[in-house]
Amino acid sequence: MDALSTTELAGGKRARRKPAYVPDDPLLTAAEAAAERGQALSTFWRDVAAGRVPAAFYVSPRSPRWRRSELRAALEASRADRKGAACPPLAAVLRRGCCC
Repeated sequence: MDALSTTELAGGKRARRKPAYVPDDPLLTAAEAAAERGQALSTFWRDVAAGRVPAAFYVSPRSPRWRRSELRAALEASRADRKGAACPPLAAVLRRGCCC
């Protein structure tokens, strides 16, 4: 039995369905990785350029992929950094108009 299930359509054509087996730690495309992080694709590529996302694994010259576990670990690390940052005093926030 092959890894992909297929169904017969009219005219002898076959339609591909989802794989029968999905790995625990799949390689994600840029669009899938951006969705995993809850970002727009352009924001994801900006984070890649800034080094906030782990390095891509290239399955072929123009096909970067990211491991789901590495993306989740990087996202959790960035969230932990933000939680650990000290908030400025209320007076400074009111003067500058910024918030953490």
